[in-house]
Amino acid sequence: MNKHIEKYLDNLRDTLSELDKSTIQDALSNAEDHLTAALQFETEENPDTPSEVIVSSIIEKYGSTDEILEQYSDIEEITTPVFACSPKKRSGGFLGFCEIVAEPKAWASLLYLILCSATGVVYFTWAVTGLSLSLGLLVLIVGIPISLLFLLSIRGLGFVEGRMVEAMLGVRMPRRAVTPGEGENWLEKFRIILTARNTWTTMIYMLLLMPLGITYFTLIVTLFSVALSFIGAPILQQLGHVSVNQHVVWIPFYAMPLVVGIGGILIVLTLHMAKVLGDFHGRFAKIMLVG
Repeated sequence: MNKHIEKYLDNLRDTLSELDKSTIQDALSNAEDHLTAALQFETEENPDTPSEVIVSSIIEKYGSTDEILEQYSDIEEITTPVFACSPKKRSGGFLGFCEIVAEPKAWASLLYLILCSATGVVYFTWAVTGLSLSLGLLVLIVGIPISLLFLLSIRGLGFVEGRMVEAMLGVRMPRRAVTPGEGENWLEKFRIILTARNTWTTMIYMLLLMPLGITYFTLIVTLFSVALSFIGAPILQQLGHVSVNQHVVWIPFYAMPLVVGIGGILIVLTLHMAKVLGDFHGRFAKIMLVG
């Protein structure tokens, strides 16, 4: 990378330090891609002009670091993730506690946590298989490009996962994929990706998502099954006896509202748990997936 562009990016990073980490990553990636492409184009069009002059010109056209800060601050105000917005103020007491049933973020978190059991298996399988294959082939020259493709796929899957986290958990994540070493040869790209923190934290995230996903799925399915069994038991009783472990369970008529109420409370508690776990997982994903 041109040293003048690199210096501009360092200054831009310092200027944007008050913004969200994901916003900074997007801004730096956009700036690097634009300035690198513009430098290549202008150099080809004006081969006799010194590169310092060309770089100064394209940086001036792109904007000062303070101007970029103002632009991205405005963008963030109007592109806040849907579920990042605070829900309307709830009523007090038990009624307010139950209002989570009408909160979209709670249901979105619930759905994401259930999906983790499937995506976690896919990510784990891909990471373990790719890592084993790459390490096994590194003794051959063909192992380097294969390893490069595998590491690029890890970063690509990390980007896709980040978009899911932002859409369903409301956590601001990078909105563009980063291509390290743009314009460099494949050996330099391999070195950059291999030494990047984000590459390895993303891989660790993929390995951890399977046990986390299984845990989330087990908790949610178990609680929902118990809740629905309490709610459905009085209805099933009217159709026929409800048996548990080959023993007939008969719910007195006066106890039916209490049984249904317990089931409803369990659903409310499950949604509260899903929202808390979703917030936790969103923060964890941001630490691991954002460079």
